[in-house]
Amino acid sequence: MSGKLYPLHTEGPDLIFGFSTIYFGLLAIASVLVFLVYKRRGTLPKIGEPYYEIFVLALGLWWLGGLLIDAFAHISGVVDDTFFTPWHAIWYAGATAYGAYMFYAIFPEEGLWGLVRNPLKTLRDISPEHRPGVYGILLFGLSGFGDMIWHETLGVETSVDILLSPAHIGLFIGLMMAVTAPMWSAWANKESGRDGLKSQILIVFGLGAAWVGTVLITIYANIWFDPLQTFCYDGGGMYCLNDTYDVALSQGMRALLVQAFVSSVVVLLFIRRWMPARGSLFILFIFPAIGMWVYSEFNNALLFMCIAWAMVVELSLPILQRGWKRLFVPLVTTSQVSVVMISWWWRSEEWASSMYWIEGTNLHMLPFGWTIHATFGALVMCAFIGWIMSVVAFPPTIPSIDDE
Repeated sequence: MSGKLYPLHTEGPDLIFGFSTIYFGLLAIASVLVFLVYKRRGTLPKIGEPYYEIFVLALGLWWLGGLLIDAFAHISGVVDDTFFTPWHAIWYAGATAYGAYMFYAIFPEEGLWGLVRNPLKTLRDISPEHRPGVYGILLFGLSGFGDMIWHETLGVETSVDILLSPAHIGLFIGLMMAVTAPMWSAWANKESGRDGLKSQILIVFGLGAAWVGTVLITIYANIWFDPLQTFCYDGGGMYCLNDTYDVALSQGMRALLVQAFVSSVVVLLFIRRWMPARGSLFILFIFPAIGMWVYSEFNNALLFMCIAWAMVVELSLPILQRGWKRLFVPLVTTSQVSVVMISWWWRSEEWASSMYWIEGTNLHMLPFGWTIHATFGALVMCAFIGWIMSVVAFPPTIPSIDDE
């Protein structure tokens, strides 16, 4: 696994012309394709109409692909000290195309003009299930404009600062609200997601795309990306970076608990409303797998670990189908830690001469060199995070006065 994270930016040429060419060129190609569909069908599909899912999925994948390309450019250092990069052009072109189509699909015929004439009233009149998507698109647009001003006046961020820039946080939140728009629309439809994988594909896409963004903004608290040296302990040897055991343990546990929380939220949003069809969970977990693969600069070992986790979760679907929702989520969070530990176990022999050793009164063991208490306690803590989140999502029924 690579411990490399967001190196310094490199100097480059003036890319304003390149940005404009790519941005408007991609939008022009998309416009021609949309016009051909419009000419053939006489209209473009709106929510619930045939081919709507294809349009949303294609444009959403373009937007998500732009995010991955831009993120990889930052991670690998192929960036410039300006907002107007080719990677931004691809990302923002996808966002523009997706946003324009979602506005068309959601608003009534006079809605766009109403948004221009009386924006506040028009936004208030939007149905609750459509508000996250519309508000997310607007937030992304405003944050993108703010990001341009931020870059051109205050410079380009480096290292973890990239994830904490106010404009970037606005972009991430806007993106996650917008890509989950089909999910929130389906939430209000009592018939949604009941006809197998095909009926859940947009729900899975929305959650998965939001998860890809979440992985990126929490990359500094993700043990999947940290090199083993940063959180292992070898009793003062030459391999692990931390001479103090508590520092090594704290580094690893913080990362494990944050990701246990994130995965719990994603899974609970899904199963709180729908029963996953066969294959839905596997596809959902492939989204963060692809994200981690790109963010790690195409580390195949990390990709295989993520795919293994996706397979474990998919094979655990019968537990959920039996109605054991409060057991299923802890299983998801625990299996994530288990996959990490098993994967590191085979490589830990590179720095450890034995599977365990005693230091004082404590028994330390592979793969991290943590004590036996912490090694198994990490599994229990992540399971506890999943369980407490599932209790919040599925609380006991509140008795009503009528029942009494």
